[in-house]
Amino acid sequence: MKKVLVTGGSGFVGSRFLHRWQGEYEILAPRHSELDITDADAVAAYLAMHRPDVLLHIAAIADTGYCQEHPQESYLVNTLATVHLAQAARMTGAKFVFFSSDQVYNGTTQSGPLPEDAPLNPQNHYACHKLEAEERVLDLLPDAVLLRATWMYDIPRPAMPVHPNFFTNISKAIAQGTSLSFATHEHRGITHVSEVVEQLPRTFHLPGGAYNYGAENHLNTYETALAFLTQWKGREAALSTILPDEQRFASQPRNISISLNKISQASQGQITFSNTLEGLMKNKKSRR
Repeated sequence: MKKVLVTGGSGFVGSRFLHRWQGEYEILAPRHSELDITDADAVAAYLAMHRPDVLLHIAAIADTGYCQEHPQESYLVNTLATVHLAQAARMTGAKFVFFSSDQVYNGTTQSGPLPEDAPLNPQNHYACHKLEAEERVLDLLPDAVLLRATWMYDIPRPAMPVHPNFFTNISKAIAQGTSLSFATHEHRGITHVSEVVEQLPRTFHLPGGAYNYGAENHLNTYETALAFLTQWKGREAALSTILPDEQRFASQPRNISISLNKISQASQGQITFSNTLEGLMKNKKSRR
């Protein structure tokens, strides 16, 4: 049984990884009181003691607004802590798998689903810190796997943390009879977290490098919301609930939509995701 050390085990993705894979792996999920990942010496000592086969690094400050207001804290957690973990993984021989973000594409002018080698020009502290972490990790560990994850969602489940997301926001608007605005000048993937968690063990065997990881989406964010609610509640309900926001990103359209060609080829077709609209419809049906 492989031993997997998970950072962020109490968070949105980490808690679901533990719930799904506990028993099939020996999972270590230390809390902050047990392991401060911003302390390089503590990280090195912990890995030397426990010798995991895989270090799955999910912990992060992922609130882009908070990171923008607290850049030093963001850099400490999202960049330096990641480097500490990579250094310890190199010393102990652990396979390092790190959650980066599709936000690194924010500022890219290329259209269409983006490949991993698209020119990058990140526009906020969070994205800059994630990109620097990617670069420094690969310098230390060329066989590290960096997963550029998309925006994720889930419905509320017992004992599982959940935060407002694309699915819950629309569900709440339906229940309250309110409307929501979505950007027409934004393209991004939106992924059900269960698909992310289910396929994580397959990423442990990928060759080193950065990989897009999540749902493809050829619709803009407004079209996604409108199509989803149209299939769920009908066209009339969708048009009264989902409104176009044509001002946001109008001067600089935002495209962080990903292509999955690289990870599909590297995994020989074993890592696949439903596209965004398909995933939303599956999740809506499972909620009944």
